[in-house]
Amino acid sequence: MSEDLLLGKKPVIYIYSPSDIDVSVKLSLTPEWSLSVIYPVVTTKDHGQHLEWNVRTHQDGSLTENNTGLDVAYLFWEAETNPHAFPRSPASKPQPVDTFIPTASSLGDTDSVVIPVDKVASYLDKSLKALGLHTEARTSFITYWLPYILKHEYIALRFVPQSAYERAASLNISPQPDVVTRVFMLFRGISEEHLENWSNAQMQAEKDVTWWVDVVGVDPARAGDVALFRVLEWGGMEVLI
Repeated sequence: MSEDLLLGKKPVIYIYSPSDIDVSVKLSLTPEWSLSVIYPVVTTKDHGQHLEWNVRTHQDGSLTENNTGLDVAYLFWEAETNPHAFPRSPASKPQPVDTFIPTASSLGDTDSVVIPVDKVASYLDKSLKALGLHTEARTSFITYWLPYILKHEYIALRFVPQSAYERAASLNISPQPDVVTRVFMLFRGISEEHLENWSNAQMQAEKDVTWWVDVVGVDPARAGDVALFRVLEWGGMEVLI
């Protein structure tokens, strides 16, 4: 992988409805990144910037994608950044916490936590539970990212505010869900020799994980209310510096 090419990996979209209904799911990306893998496979438009899935929900949480006839547990997409059209500056300053630009993703001492790799899985499980992810989603999230995480000594991570993520990867669902929960993590490896640059982030790792609820802007109680029409998405990106 090129050092300048960042991948938004494994965003998966779960859709839960109290009754079986037909749902249109439209995903639109900003020009900084383009769809690289999707499942079920449907036609993409505008050089991989847009797609639409049409699904039938089922009360067991599964979906039937109407165009392909496939029965799936969730909708899957990945995207890669377009570094040639939107170069990443090595000297780029950390973004404001409410900004997410795929080609210039960053983590800083003030907006992240830094954790030894042997404590990351436990920290993620607690954080994701607080953010409203159910057991299967938490397990899938952690087991997907753990091989990438274990390559490092320490990990800096943060969760992107949902409003900022939505501007980069707009999700238009019809009929409109009662609640949409989108959790996207940015992380990078930190070596022990550079820990001195992350003193605040190390202290923030000791805070109660519920502070991420306000950062991301989610409503965990509504996200878990089975009487509501709910959408849950999780994904992430490793920032290569």
